[in-house]
Amino acid sequence: MNKASTAPSRRFSIAQLALIVPLVALVIDAWGPIADNSFLWHIRAGTLQAKSGSVLTTDPFSFTMLGEGWLTQSWLVELLYGWGESFSGLGFVAPMMLIVTMTTFACVALVAFRFSGSVTATAFVLLLTTLLMISFLVPRPVLFSFLLFSVLVLTWERSSFRWTAPFIMWIWASAHGSFVIGLAYLGLTWLMQRQWKLTPTLVLTGLMTLFTAHGLGVLTFLFSFAESREALTYISEWRKPELLSVVFLPFLGGVTFIVIGAFRGLIFPKHLWLIIPFVLLAMSSVRAIPPAWLALVPLVSLSLSGLTLGDAQRFGRVSTAAFAVTVIVISLIMKPDGGLDEDRFPMAALPSLDDVPTFHDDRAGGFLIWAEGPERRVYLDDRAELYGDRLGEFVRIRDGDQDWRPVFERDGIEQVLLKDEEPLIDALEDGGWRAVYEDETYVVLRP
Repeated sequence: MNKASTAPSRRFSIAQLALIVPLVALVIDAWGPIADNSFLWHIRAGTLQAKSGSVLTTDPFSFTMLGEGWLTQSWLVELLYGWGESFSGLGFVAPMMLIVTMTTFACVALVAFRFSGSVTATAFVLLLTTLLMISFLVPRPVLFSFLLFSVLVLTWERSSFRWTAPFIMWIWASAHGSFVIGLAYLGLTWLMQRQWKLTPTLVLTGLMTLFTAHGLGVLTFLFSFAESREALTYISEWRKPELLSVVFLPFLGGVTFIVIGAFRGLIFPKHLWLIIPFVLLAMSSVRAIPPAWLALVPLVSLSLSGLTLGDAQRFGRVSTAAFAVTVIVISLIMKPDGGLDEDRFPMAALPSLDDVPTFHDDRAGGFLIWAEGPERRVYLDDRAELYGDRLGEFVRIRDGDQDWRPVFERDGIEQVLLKDEEPLIDALEDGGWRAVYEDETYVVLRP
């Protein structure tokens, strides 16, 4: 067999390998122990809402902000979490993550192939997507926002499916506050392509976000979130990304391909309607990188079009086989962990805690809400839009940059649960507090 006849086979072998690698990474990621503290309080919010038959509008979890106005934006996903836990404990998490992430990546693949017409280009886009998104694939509601954004991009590009946009956005507005990014994508695409005849559909899509369980409350949530930008800086994922970080480099690579596509005559000035806003979005915070990437996948794929050979029928067989084989094989050799990361959460310390006002971080807060909430109320968790300046105050006290005594007296703190290397621990011991429990990660102190 000559070299020319084997080249296509080799190219498709590379494409198949590139398609399988992301799937392996996703399956392994889904089957690991749960390490996301935000996800844990979302579960308990779901069980509370299912029990009361209404969405939460005030804080039920903390003793510092109890009864303060607070809207749980992700009420629809939280109900799913509550139902899943009642059915199988935490065993529902791995299958849920696998189904949602696999569907998301399937949509990304379909978008990439639609714009590039190339199997290899599609596989390469999937690889970049995996490298960029793997650390963001956690079971919290943002996971569903990635899926809904991918579905929105895919359906909006097919005229026969655009009627689904209002329904997609209703679900998104009920699942996560990032639905405004989806609305921005549709609006910018409308301007870029001058799709004036789609104006009624676009307006209806926006209006549908106001008909969730919170009604106009979704706008209140967004305003509250915008006002808490300073508090968000204390949460690592809301900080500005480093341009050469592992997370940002794949995005930077995609932008580079877009620039190359412009030189190849594939990207035009009109595309700046999408490129500029979403590049700026990605540079605003680490957490904004995935949605910015999903918005630019069509243009990255378009820039790679014609780069290698590929045909739709072969792509369908390859991608279907890769998905099926990977899921079946990896699922058979791995078992769902169904448990929490013991090194991240104070599981061992829990029996040593008295039911008194306790000073702790947001990681412990999410765990305590899930484990014993709402009966045990927490000091704080990661709801920056609720706690506001308290997050900064907590960080300063924990790090020894602010006197702990006035705050402890104000909030009636009788117990402290912190990681054992925090500077506050030494200050407390100097002030007469003593450790009543200690392990390799956490310490419990009382006066």
